[in-house]
Parts: sequence; C-alpha cells; structure tokens
Amino acid sequence: MGRIGLLVPWTLVMCLHAEGPLEAPPELAAFARQAMSQPMSTRGKLEALLHRIFDPTDQGGLGMAYANERTRSVSEAWVEHRANCLTLTALYVAACRAAGLDVHFAEVTNVNRWQRYGSTIRFERHVVALVRVPPLEDLVADFLPRPRRRAGNYLVNLLPEKRVLALYHSNRAVEILEAGSPEEALREARRSLEVDPLSGIGWNIQGAVLGRMGRHEEAEASFRKALALDPRDGAAMGNLEGLLLALGRHEEAAHYREMGQEVRKRDPYFRSSLAEESLGEGRLEEALKHAKASVKLQPHDPELFLVLGRVHLALGDSKAALKALEKAKKLASPEEQARYESKMAIIRGGKLGP
Repeated sequence: MGRIGLLVPWTLVMCLHAEGPLEAPPELAAFARQAMSQPMSTRGKLEALLHRIFDPTDQGGLGMAYANERTRSVSEAWVEHRANCLTLTALYVAACRAAGLDVHFAEVTNVNRWQRYGSTIRFERHVVALVRVPPLEDLVADFLPRPRRRAGNYLVNLLPEKRVLALYHSNRAVEILEAGSPEEALREARRSLEVDPLSGIGWNIQGAVLGRMGRHEEAEASFRKALALDPRDGAAMGNLEGLLLALGRHEEAAHYREMGQEVRKRDPYFRSSLAEESLGEGRLEEALKHAKASVKLQPHDPELFLVLGRVHLALGDSKAALKALEKAKKLASPEEQARYESKMAIIRGGKLGP
C-alpha cells in the first residue's frame, strides 16, 4: 500500500490542469468521494482512500496492484486494477481532487535516484503526490515499492502537470522501444517534447530512441540539448558517452564518463546506496567510506546517518553506531524520533542492529 509521510518544503512550482492519459474516468470521482465520506481529519481521509485503492474488490476496494511492466493511463489503471508508481500517483491525485483536497504532483529529491540494473546505472525521477493540509502541514503519498521508499521526511520540488504528462509519454517511449517498435517510440518521445519542450528527460529519451534507429547525429544533438537544460543529468551523460564510444570518439566519450562519475560521487544518496550495497556484500571498509562520504555531503538527513550506524554496527563498533543514531534522532522530525530511539535501545541491549 502507499504511504503518507511528512514533507519538508523545498522549491515550489505552479501546477496546471491534467489532460489526456492523466484524466480520470467519472467513476473514480464517485469512488473517491465515497471512500472519504466519513467525518474525519484530512490525514484520516487520505488513509481511508489509500485503503480503498488497495483493498480487495470483494471488500469494496479497487484491488489495485503495483505493476511496472508498462505505464498505463489513469483510465486503464481504473479498469485493469494495475499501475506503476507514476500512474498510481496520477490516480491518487485525481481522486483527491474529486474530494476537494489541495493536491499536487511533486518530485522527491532526497532519495537515491541512481538505480543499478545489472552492469548499467540509470538515473530515475521519483514522482509522489503532495496534499496541503491547513494551516501548516503537507503530506506526501509515496507509491514506490517499500524497499526503495523513504522512511522519514521528504524534500520535494512541486511539478507542473505538463511535466508529469511529458514523463508519461517518455515512459511509454522507452517501453515501446524495448518492445521493438522504434518508429512508434519516436512518436511518443516527440509527444513528450510537444508537451514540455524544456524537459531534459524528454530530450534524453528522444536521443535514446534515435540512437537505436541509427540516426546518430540527431541522437547526439538530443543528448546535448538534454545536458544544456540539465548539466547534471546523469542519464544523458551516460547515453552520450555510449554513443560517442560506438562512433569511435573515445576521447570525447571519456570526458562524459568522467563527468558522470563526478556527478554520482557528489550525490549523497548515491553514495549511501553504494554503502548499503557494499554492506550487503560484506565489503565493510568500502561501505564505511561511502557512508561517511554521504553524511559529509548531506549532513542534515537522518536516513543517511542510519545507514552509517548500520555500517559501524557491522564493523563491531557499537559506540560509533550509537553516535550515528543519536545524530539521526537529533535531525529527525518529532514523529520519527521514537523510531531512532528504539533502534538505539536495541543496540544498548546488545540484541540486533539498526
């Protein structure tokens, strides 16, 4: 099921009205209003809506299941009861609006957006829903599968809905390309750019499609446009590096490989994910190096100190582990502090790790 979390505001961007694949069927509005019909707090209404979305159909729910094999429209998800993170978020946003809630799309910035797929590292965006609760509270609904979800507060940028719609088309372009239909994939990629011509993601995806079609000059131009819009876009860097290598331009390719490595090295969440990966594989000194680097790069996120504490504990240094968790507790919101205190109590009792 999705998760309601607290928000730490970051950058705010104006939102527009949804259209096309993000539009909800009329039945969804009635479903949402019925799910949140009981007198309760906004948080209570949101929790009730989440339960109804995921509860089995024989219990009055929608029976929604997480499915990442393709990006569905909201209407398709309503009918098929299957959706990935982006579509689930769009469905949830539409449901909240039907109930009169102040809801927006947002992108989480304090998570690891670099994911390893075999020998390939991809840079991914993570979209969530944000609900404004007067006077001062903001709540985030996160539909990412639990192992990759934050446990604590979120830092977000609110997204204009044209960017979310562009992400939908970009996702479809990649999925269609992998299914072996490059011409159709290119049409989807261009739809993405028609919606949001200033999206580096869209230009990068178009470049990937053109590269697969052997249209190398156009692909290179698309990757360079993506980097002009977002000089830290690791996906575009990696794709341009790969294209240049294929064209025999090794010196230029090496330049973009170094750029990508430098960007990843300076990303605290990527370094923390490397710490967890190394920890899981028993490379403890390497894990400690990455964990220390992550908290040096971002000294205000309790989740990073939690990982550091786990590494220290694996190394047998309970004193250092407790110190890391004490720092995490100090940085955490009041709602999260008990979580860290319980982990510290376990370590002091000599039972389990954090």
